[in-house]
Amino acid sequence: MDLIKEKFSKIFYNSELGFQILEKLIMIILIIIIASISVKLCNKLVDYIMLTKDNANKKFRIKSNEKRSETLHKLIRSAIRYTIYFIAFFQILSTLGINTTSIVASAGIASVAIGFGAQSLVKDIISGFFIILEGQFDVGDEVKLYNQAAFIAGGSVMSLGLRSTKIRSGNGEIYFIPNGSINQVINYSLTYNLAEVKFSIQIDETIEAIEERIQKVLDLANNNDKYHNFIYKNDKLHVNNIEQIADNILTLNIVGKAKVGKKQSVETMLRKDFYNEFKDKLTLLEEK
Repeated sequence: MDLIKEKFSKIFYNSELGFQILEKLIMIILIIIIASISVKLCNKLVDYIMLTKDNANKKFRIKSNEKRSETLHKLIRSAIRYTIYFIAFFQILSTLGINTTSIVASAGIASVAIGFGAQSLVKDIISGFFIILEGQFDVGDEVKLYNQAAFIAGGSVMSLGLRSTKIRSGNGEIYFIPNGSINQVINYSLTYNLAEVKFSIQIDETIEAIEERIQKVLDLANNNDKYHNFIYKNDKLHVNNIEQIADNILTLNIVGKAKVGKKQSVETMLRKDFYNEFKDKLTLLEEK
């Protein structure tokens, strides 16, 4: 204990050494303050640029993906923050008299040593960056993911990061998928979902009479506001094809473009309307 007190006394009474320590502390504090201010200024600049871009898109009615813009916004802010703090950390080490050149050289050797083991991680990050940049899918999209034509998972995208993607299936399972394993994507949320229902109707009158009743149901549906709220743009529900006429049963497909996420609602309403019109003749009702 006395030895420690003696050392501190020497430092305290050695004005030159005390001045050097005080100088280094002030430099470290300044570096931290400058780094914090730089992060805030850069983030404000990024926010201004992104806001200006969004306002310009709205002004000139240019379509833009808000979810993708938000993801890129957060990614750029994080990259700036970590870069500035990384530079500040090495500046602090240099201020303390630590040879940063040797640290960088050692890190280079270490990176080569662990590079082979980290190849999959690097692949995941690069793949994640291109998924976000190209807008292959975003949070909330309904997708199916494949690896060399082998199915991986399908469902709603819960989160999208640089390293992995989280998918929730229709049955509630949660999949955590490394981005590097994704090389094929089917996205059902970019434009519309195809609503398709198959009906089998018993024939006890002329085909022409049945066709008129079918068209009557479709006309009422196409002019109904409930359907209009779920139908993609100005598309119309229509008979896609008559699959077969056999054993006095006519089998046909009704199709239409539904808005994203409204496919099942359109199909359910169609089934109800066709049942009300053909309840004495509807022998089979199933989705293709």
